[in-house]
Amino acid sequence: MSNRPTVGEGLTARGISRRSLLKYATYLASAMALPPMASRAMAQALADAPRQSVIWLSFQECTGCTESLTRSFSPTIEDMIFDLISLDYHETLMSVSGEAAEAAMAQAMEANKGKYIVVVDGSVSTLDDGVYSTNAGKTNLQTLKDVTANAAAVVSVGSCAAFGGVPQANPNPTGAVPVSDIVTDKPVVNISGCPPIPEVGAHS
Repeated sequence: MSNRPTVGEGLTARGISRRSLLKYATYLASAMALPPMASRAMAQALADAPRQSVIWLSFQECTGCTESLTRSFSPTIEDMIFDLISLDYHETLMSVSGEAAEAAMAQAMEANKGKYIVVVDGSVSTLDDGVYSTNAGKTNLQTLKDVTANAAAVVSVGSCAAFGGVPQANPNPTGAVPVSDIVTDKPVVNISGCPPIPEVGAHS
């Protein structure tokens, strides 16, 4: 995990020049009304940054949010996971890996403590301590608490994770709640939609 290439190395390998990165940073600095020299600092910081560790959890959902993500085209999911982020765990995409996938998540959490981002799709079952939705021998409720404990921030993708969605509709037999009802000690970004459009998921 610690030997992940930087964003700059990934972009260079894809044929994106330092000049192009600097032009992009100049545009961003201008849009934010920053002084001209800020663009160089932004470009350098971006180039030197390691790819962001991301852990994606799927709870009470229909997999539509993941399906939407795989259909993104700017960037494509391949560009995103090879150049921009390190997708260290995604239950749906890694479903055949079993214990190896769970071990990869634990390793990523330890190696990137306090710095990794958690993405969640699906609402969280809370009734009877969350026993109505489980994975890898743990309830989604416990998994969410454990995985977000040392995360930098959480992104709730789709209406179920962001607002409870269909699972929370009356009579709500599983006690479904949105992620923000459980994670209250760090930033939670809600990306709505059922499912969200691919480009929104890709840029989250």
